[in-house]
Amino acid sequence: MLHKVQPREQNGRDSFSRYRAQTRSAAIASLSILEGKEIDWIYCDFQDDYVVRLNTAEGVFYKFYQVKTKGKQNQNWTLNEITGINSRKKTENQELAKIKESFIGKLLLHTIVFEDFCQAVIFQTNINHGDEVEKFFEDLKDNKFENKSIKIFLEKFNEIFKENLSENIEIDKIKYNLKKLYSETDVEYLKEKKDIFEPLVRAKIYEFSEIELNYNECKEIILKLLDLIERKSSGIIKDINEESVDELAGICIRDLLEILSITYEAYQILLLNGDHTAIRSASIIQRTLSESGANKDTIEYCSRCKSEWDLWLRNARHMHLEFDLQMIISRIQDILNNAIQFGNYLKLSELSSPIRKYFQELETEGNTFGLTQNLIVGGIFSELVKGKV
Repeated sequence: MLHKVQPREQNGRDSFSRYRAQTRSAAIASLSILEGKEIDWIYCDFQDDYVVRLNTAEGVFYKFYQVKTKGKQNQNWTLNEITGINSRKKTENQELAKIKESFIGKLLLHTIVFEDFCQAVIFQTNINHGDEVEKFFEDLKDNKFENKSIKIFLEKFNEIFKENLSENIEIDKIKYNLKKLYSETDVEYLKEKKDIFEPLVRAKIYEFSEIELNYNECKEIILKLLDLIERKSSGIIKDINEESVDELAGICIRDLLEILSITYEAYQILLLNGDHTAIRSASIIQRTLSESGANKDTIEYCSRCKSEWDLWLRNARHMHLEFDLQMIISRIQDILNNAIQFGNYLKLSELSSPIRKYFQELETEGNTFGLTQNLIVGGIFSELVKGKV
């Protein structure tokens, strides 16, 4: 749905340099894709400062973010600044055009244009709100609809957005739209003088990938991530369609894996075969093999073997004695431990002979338990991953 609606404006895509806080916020949001749950795309400076797409069992939904900052931390947002409402004027004297063009007005427009596809609209900032604004959002949170400014929206909603409505909507629908409005204040990583952005990125990458970054690695990844956001936030998209929006404004798992130097194909192999920690597994396998000079094909092969082992082991638990399985795993651990060199360096060539020897022993004993040499390779990398997590 996102790509089917012409955006309100795209001026921000040509003036990216003004939005450094927006860039940091979109970068943090994009790292949520690594979690491998509902969030699968982030769209930069398209329809709003950025948009989070959620792919759920119930369907696709969007969260729209406006990121606004002020240089002085002791400045609070006023009601007039974010809603266009003049609290000294009566409802009938409010400038409705100003309300529609306000930060909140632009966010609420998404609830009309995208209807039920719009899950939430969020005003995010580095500072706090003034008392009037606090009361505005508290009223929404409590579902009271008693605040004077909220009542203005309730009474004038159809008139404010008349150009975007085919017909007037009922009061319950207006309340439903208003309840999608949220505010995130005092956001630490939006503050220029607070140095928490880098450690937050490092923590999130480690949480999802088990990659322990040193200072220089972290700096390099952050620069690549911010550069990616910048590129996806720049330039006018002339032909608005799903393919062009994804390519020019969207960030997905493939983009992030490229930044983290994780092979997408290896990740897909692990994910499609039921590895719920596919990013961690792909990261560990790739970094371990890369240190021994392995190429992309070898990484994909070992990832495929690991996936086949995981499937074999799940089925084997229903077919073989637990004792036999533990003996197999114990031998595989021995092979791995003997191949691990000083500094946790895995010499791949050291695996070939022990794997062949162990498989021949199983054949001599007359029971291979359905194992192959490829499965034994997979077992070794499964144990490698377990040992790193």
